[in-house]
Amino acid sequence: MSIAKYESKAYNADAEFTSDKIHRRIQMKKTLAVILCVCMMLALFAGCGESASTQQPAAAQTEAPAEPADENALPEQYDLIMTFGAETGSVYAMGIQIGEYINSIAPDITCTVKVGAAASNLALLSTGETVIAHSQSDTIHEAIVGEGNFTEPVTGIYGVASVMESVLHVAVPADAPINSFKDIVDQKYPIKVSVGAQGSGIESLFRKVLAYYGASYNDIAAWGGKVEYLNIGDASTLFTDGQLNAVSVLAGMPYSTISEIAASKDIKLLTLEQEAVDALSSQGYLAKTIPAGTYTGQDSDVSTVGVVITVCASADANEAVVYEITKFLNSEEGISILGNVNSGFANYMTGPESGIAGIELELHPGAARYYKEAGVA
Repeated sequence: MSIAKYESKAYNADAEFTSDKIHRRIQMKKTLAVILCVCMMLALFAGCGESASTQQPAAAQTEAPAEPADENALPEQYDLIMTFGAETGSVYAMGIQIGEYINSIAPDITCTVKVGAAASNLALLSTGETVIAHSQSDTIHEAIVGEGNFTEPVTGIYGVASVMESVLHVAVPADAPINSFKDIVDQKYPIKVSVGAQGSGIESLFRKVLAYYGASYNDIAAWGGKVEYLNIGDASTLFTDGQLNAVSVLAGMPYSTISEIAASKDIKLLTLEQEAVDALSSQGYLAKTIPAGTYTGQDSDVSTVGVVITVCASADANEAVVYEITKFLNSEEGISILGNVNSGFANYMTGPESGIAGIELELHPGAARYYKEAGVA
């Protein structure tokens, strides 16, 4: 019994020691766990602080403003609608060359060239139906003051460049009994003439010349003549065939179609008396002379009038596009290219000085910027 009791006590004593030992170990583990948790939390807070500080510059970079767009850059896409003269004429060909130049520097711009006339072109520009178009000094003057083809002043049209002087040519057979416009009226001559498209510069001028002498299209019809509204290509064919006895055109000198007619048929050019020239000079026209020898069989100077052909732009035409067109038209490259189309361009155009000359309209901002950079405005 006593042994058993001792052993039992001994057993119990050992159990007590083991339990106490385990308890102390558990307490130590809990303490270590707490310390470890605290360390981990401190490390976590430190990491978050470091992360926030390292991310700050990135946030600042993200919020930096974007580079501003270049206001002078050509648009990536744009419909450049241009309205010029008759399809067979040199002014229409100028439109083709402008389109080719623009596409060489901005292939995605859509360039379209349409047939047009001096007066109707200004109306199209005013309503925004075309972007670039040609007109001429007399018609532009009418548009500004609201006369002639226009019942009221036209707005929304701006100047780009003067490109050529066009001179009035009226060719008749060499054996015709008339030598001037005055002769037509005095003799009531039954002239059968093409005056270009209705609303064109040549048509307007032809009417004004007749009016100066007190005549009209109705008078021509009454004398047994007729007035046709044909392009110069069709008119020259009918004239050569004898179906017309006169053909008129506003063009540079020498003009290829008149040269071709003169090479195949004996012709002469009608002259304008000085009084008529003086009267027309107050309406935007220029006193001009077609020198002797300009055309085959032309033995003497011919007194006439002319106009300055001007490229114009609509109010909402893109400034960068107009700037590039103005630069091309006044550049050596542009003058050379257009001179190959018609020598009249090269005879008139010398650069920015001639480009800005004679423009009665306010310049388009794109054109104004070019001339300012060139030092002529």
